[in-house]
Amino acid sequence: MSTVAGTRARGASWERYAPLTGVLAVVLWVIGILVFQTSVDSKNPATLLDSYRNDEGSILLGGFLWLLGTFAFFWFLGSLRARLAAAEGGVLRLTSLAFGGGVAAAIFGFGLPAPEMAAAIADGADLSEPAAEAIHVISDVFFIGAEMSAAVLLAATGLHALRTLSFPRWLAWVSLVVALALIVLPIGWAALLFAFPLWVLVMSWLLSSATADTTEASAPLTTTP
Repeated sequence: MSTVAGTRARGASWERYAPLTGVLAVVLWVIGILVFQTSVDSKNPATLLDSYRNDEGSILLGGFLWLLGTFAFFWFLGSLRARLAAAEGGVLRLTSLAFGGGVAAAIFGFGLPAPEMAAAIADGADLSEPAAEAIHVISDVFFIGAEMSAAVLLAATGLHALRTLSFPRWLAWVSLVVALALIVLPIGWAALLFAFPLWVLVMSWLLSSATADTTEASAPLTTTP
C-alpha cells in the first residue's frame, strides 16, 4: 500500500510541476538571446562575418540555451494540451488548433539560431560577406514563422477559454489581443519577444496552480499504513 501511495504522490508532484517547464523555457530563452545577441554584430556584413569567425563559443552557447528553452516549451505544451482537452471534450477542435500552433512555433523556434550556429561552427572560413548577411536574414524567416504560429496558439487558447471558461476571461482577452499583435508584422516581433514569454509565464503559473488544487481536492483524508 505504501508503495502505491508513494507512486501516486510522485505522479501528483510531477503533474503539479510539469507546467513550470514554461517558466524554465522563458528563463533559458532570455539568457540564450542575451548571450547570442551580444556575440553577433550585425551592423554590416563585415562585422557579421567577423562575429562568425571570432565568437563561435558565445554564439553556440547562446543558441544552445535557446534550443534547450524550446525543448522545455514542448513539455509545457503537453501540460497545456491536457488542460484544454479535459475542459473541451468532444472533437477537441480548439485544443488541436492551439497545440498545433504551439508545436509549429516550437519548430520555428528550433530553427531560429540554427543558421548562425552553423556559420559559427564553420568559423566563417568558407563564407563571403554577402553569404554571411544572407545567413543572418534566413533567421528572420524562422522568426516570422514563429510569430504566425504563436498567434494560432494564443488565438485558439483565448477562444477556448471564452467558450469553456478553462482559464479566466481576462487571460482569454489578453491572449486574443496578443495574437492579433503577432500577426501585424511591424509590431509582431515585439509581441513575440516580450508579450509571448509573459503569456507563457502566466499560463505556467495558472496550470500549476490548477493542478495543485486538483491534487489537494482528490487527496484522501486518511491513509492506510
